[in-house]
Amino acid sequence: MSEYAYSHYLRRYSTALLLFGVILICLEWAVPALGIPAFVLPAPSRVLARMLDPENDLLFHSGITALEGISGFIVGSLAGFLLAVTFVHVRAIEDALYPWAVVLQTVPLVAIAPLLVIWFGNGILARIVMSSLFTFFPVLVNTTRGLRQVDRATIDLLHSYAITRWQLFWMLRLPNCLPFLFTGLKIGSTLAITGAIVAQFAGAGQGLGFVITISTYFLQTDRAFAAITAAALLGMGMYWLIIGLERWLIFWEELA
Repeated sequence: MSEYAYSHYLRRYSTALLLFGVILICLEWAVPALGIPAFVLPAPSRVLARMLDPENDLLFHSGITALEGISGFIVGSLAGFLLAVTFVHVRAIEDALYPWAVVLQTVPLVAIAPLLVIWFGNGILARIVMSSLFTFFPVLVNTTRGLRQVDRATIDLLHSYAITRWQLFWMLRLPNCLPFLFTGLKIGSTLAITGAIVAQFAGAGQGLGFVITISTYFLQTDRAFAAITAAALLGMGMYWLIIGLERWLIFWEELA
């Protein structure tokens, strides 16, 4: 992103950052002042110390979660995009499959995690599948809407020049779809990390979900909060990466 874009976002979210800082300061003072046990709610400084502790292996577990989340994001986004393109060009396939995509979204995906372990084994594949399931639906819905929301008069005009279906897709549908696609990608980027962590709850031996499970079991709440913070940073990093890619590809749109 350009320097102007960075300054724009910094001004826009400065109030949110200030509020977050005030909350941290209040918690740092209130937790010991109110005598709240550390295993119930640790002070922010204690969480930060746990995050920086090299013996915590938080960087390693964050890398595992990032690998699974990014892989699932790529697979889920690609599947959602390709299926949306198919829906737009073959209405019969949409009528047959779209209701089942909605049904899949209504099923609590947390309940599927143990089944994925049975089907794909207790390894990285099961967690990539779970992450892709979290990503798939928002990309599918937004891409389908974007591909369809084109001006009918423009389509008729292009058809008068004997344009092919592929040329119509490349010249009109795809550029028109990009803002909708990136909306789905931004939603899916954060959900992908969530999906990977949810899958790790089902018996994983590494990853941030594993750290959260073990930490809460042994009442190491500061370690659990450190892992949660790392997961939030991963999700935010992916989100802002997608925003940067959006600003680069859709350069004709104003900053929102």
